[in-house]
Parts: sequence; C-alpha cells; structure tokens
Amino acid sequence: MAKKKKTKIVDPKNKLYLFIMDVLAPLIGAQIHCHLDCRVLSYDASSHTCEVEPLPLQSDGDKRAALTEVIVPASIYKVPGIKIKRDSVVEVGFGDRDMDNFTGPRNYKIETRRTHSLQDALVMAVIKE
Repeated sequence: MAKKKKTKIVDPKNKLYLFIMDVLAPLIGAQIHCHLDCRVLSYDASSHTCEVEPLPLQSDGDKRAALTEVIVPASIYKVPGIKIKRDSVVEVGFGDRDMDNFTGPRNYKIETRRTHSLQDALVMAVIKE
C-alpha cells in the first residue's frame, strides 16, 4: 500500500493569519461582553433594577445606548451605607447565558442561544456613589 503524500497548507503572505488576527478576532471579541463601567441613570428600589449608561464611548466617539432593567443584587442593595442613585458609577457584568427566565434561587430554562449579551446585565460593584 502506497503512503499518501501529506499536503502542506501554505500561506506565504500570511493572508489567512492576518485576516484572523486583524479582522475576525476583533469582530468576535466585540460581541463578547464581560464587564463595563457605567453611570446610573435611574434606580427602582422596589424591583432592584436600574438603567445605566456605559461610560466608554463607541469607536466613533458617540455615547453607547443605555442598558435597561439591569439587576441590582442583594449583595449590593442590602449593604449598609451603600446607596445607588442617579450618577453613581457601577461595574456591570453580563451573564454567560440568557437571563430571561431568571427569578431567583431556582434553576431556570434557557430561552435562547444568547451569550455574554448586553441584555443580561447585572451590577457587580458600586465604584462611586
């Protein structure tokens, strides 16, 4: 039985490599949200949610759209002396999976394939009151 000749994949001008590193990786990375510094626009103490404005500007210098219904956890609103109010600066994190059905301590069904989305925001810390 004759041995198959191994074919070499060649990218002499690094076109594929440069596409992956310069175009594809930044494009994918821009869609994965981890943490974001934000300014509180309003806080609803009855539902423990807030509306926040991301502080980093877009690449063209414009402001980013506000995030609504951001969950404020008990580990923040129950701390004595910590008050979330308009113009507070907070660190917001984003869930690994969609939080549409999240209601508390029970397991919940995932509705979508959405991951690390701006729609699944949660206040992680208060940076400045």
